[in-house]
Amino acid sequence: MEQPAIIVQRYVDILSDAGFKAVFGDHRNKDVLIDLINVLLPESRSVKDISYATTEIPGFSLSNKSVRLDLRCTGDEGSEFIVEMQCYRQENLFRRCVLYSSLVYSSGSRKGDRQEYELPPVYFICLLSGDAEISGRTGQEWEEHVVTEYTFREKAMGDVPDETISCIFVELNRFRKPLEDCGTLVDKWCYALKHIGTLDRLPEDLRVEALERLFRACEISKFDKAQKLSYEKNMITERDYYNIINTAKKDGIRAGLQEGKAEVAGAMKRMGIPVETIMQATGLPREEIERI
Repeated sequence: MEQPAIIVQRYVDILSDAGFKAVFGDHRNKDVLIDLINVLLPESRSVKDISYATTEIPGFSLSNKSVRLDLRCTGDEGSEFIVEMQCYRQENLFRRCVLYSSLVYSSGSRKGDRQEYELPPVYFICLLSGDAEISGRTGQEWEEHVVTEYTFREKAMGDVPDETISCIFVELNRFRKPLEDCGTLVDKWCYALKHIGTLDRLPEDLRVEALERLFRACEISKFDKAQKLSYEKNMITERDYYNIINTAKKDGIRAGLQEGKAEVAGAMKRMGIPVETIMQATGLPREEIERI
């Protein structure tokens, strides 16, 4: 009897926490992160180099515990960049992004003369496998609007008085173009980010220098032993987490039953999942989770 072919995944799934960390969190892939940042920045701004910074938000904590970002770096000209991967739905995501970017922005005053207010701009880049669920966005024009940027503008004229805080959302569930219709570099990046985990080679239509670097960085067979072990461990934890949430939904646990939320939180704690993630998934406060 003929045995079924075993399909081996060639590239990491960037839209998973494990894949995101394996690629963009690896300092050896700094050039890939620079490529991603530059394709999403306004045309008037670009970075040539970055230095990785602490992911801990300075001077800010929840219940006496520090809050960490997925990824944070500083551009060669001083701009601050926060890059996060949002795999699961989270209420008030927009407000969280504004809060975190504001805290990083205000921390710039500690590095120089506070009275001059010469603060470096902050860009918060959020990659989403789902929807940002930002209120007020209705109508067909929003359905295909994948990359959105929010900043301080004059309301009537739309003028931007200064470069301060910008929140950029890349909602990949809105991206539905076939490869042959991807005419811009942003389109090609969106296609690659959304589909790379299911591809077995770099398509010819994506053969540009930046995406060649991305595909090389995502190739699992090129990982060293420590990288591969870390990636596989993180993927197992992530799949278990997803299964817990999925089972909870099917059982009606997340329909508002407090005891059900506690059950999910307890299971996630036993898996070693960070309290921050459990708070996002269950809606329970930190104090209650720590008591479980």
